Amino acid sequence: MNRPDEATLPAGRPLTGRVVLLSLFGFFGTIIAANGFLLHYSIASFSGLETKNAYTAGLNYDKEIAAERVQDQRGWKVDVALARVAPGVSEVTIRQRDAAGAPTSAIEASVTFMHPADQRRDLDAVLPKVEPGVYRARVNVGSGRWDVVTELQSSGNIVFRSKNQIMIDDKVAN
Repeated sequence: MNRPDEATLPAGRPLTGRVVLLSLFGFFGTIIAANGFLLHYSIASFSGLETKNAYTAGLNYDKEIAAERVQDQRGWKVDVALARVAPGVSEVTIRQRDAAGAPTSAIEASVTFMHPADQRRDLDAVLPKVEPGVYRARVNVGSGRWDVVTELQSSGNIVFRSKNQIMIDDKVAN
């Protein structure tokens, strides 16, 4: 029979130093293994930073504000439409008009779909002109939330830039 002050395990065996040591190793070993798995998974799935060089981006901030003011002074009207034509395939249409309502010539249009959580899913598309002031292309973009950056360029200079957040579902438009 055990002494009244002696600890015992549920099976009736005495609680020895060896059992306590193995229990501690088992407990902390499980914690370390879980942390190692989570660390490996987080490093392997990290898609990168939004800004590669934050210092340079900060220095260019005033230039971006000035470019936005010039863009606003142009008074252009730019509409971007996205229609799902098949699961995973969307048609992007950009319609551009100047302040007088006329299409502007010598413009190149592009869109960038930026996934907010995974930079590896980002996708760029150049939209060919289908008629004056109208640019259209089909893109293979998945469903979910996306940041869409629309850029219009003339002679290599960005003359219009807009960033919007959209939600895409797989419902095909009729």
